[in-house]
Amino acid sequence: MATNGTECFDLRIGNCLLKRNESGAQIQLDDEKSFSITIPESSVLKRLVEEDGQVVSRNDLIVDAWGRPDIIGPNSLPVAITNLRKILDLKNIKITNVPRKGYRIDLSEIQCAQPQESSSQKTTLPPPDNNDTSFPPIYETWWERAKLAIAIGALLFCLYAAFYIVFSWVRVDCQKSGKATLCSIQGDSVDPSIVNGKEGRFFYSSQSGLMEVKGNG
Repeated sequence: MATNGTECFDLRIGNCLLKRNESGAQIQLDDEKSFSITIPESSVLKRLVEEDGQVVSRNDLIVDAWGRPDIIGPNSLPVAITNLRKILDLKNIKITNVPRKGYRIDLSEIQCAQPQESSSQKTTLPPPDNNDTSFPPIYETWWERAKLAIAIGALLFCLYAAFYIVFSWVRVDCQKSGKATLCSIQGDSVDPSIVNGKEGRFFYSSQSGLMEVKGNG
């Protein structure tokens, strides 16, 4: 079919729409973006879509788009295919080159993939049922118990540390008696006279009695 720009049509291609009228042709995407293409390119795409899944020979595509192979250059068809691919690739529509045979477009694969994508996107987890009395999954129960055990262990450790610090802290009182210094644990009753006549530092406890504290030097 020679291209004279008189054939007008709207052709659905997956999520795209091929529109052609007397003024030109364009591919309109589902997001309302549109790309202008040449009339021959629209004829190539129309033939491929009409032969969906089938290989269309290069000669047939050239005849549909330009009328005769001898009036165009050897790169006219490859350039048209390249321009179409740039647009269709935006919607994952592929034009396949079949060596030594021609080109093919597979819209059935796109149409099959779209419902699967839609269903997967719509699949969401159901809202939690507050009235559900069933037991939670085992791994959730185990993890909750583990977190509770860790929290209890940390609390007990903190309490133990606090009690240890409070009850192990010993305060020592020291007093001078002549030339001697007498120290004792606060609360122990000690008679300062036990160091009368002595010199140096001494420590007294009710358990060990009087001990002399010798310096390191």
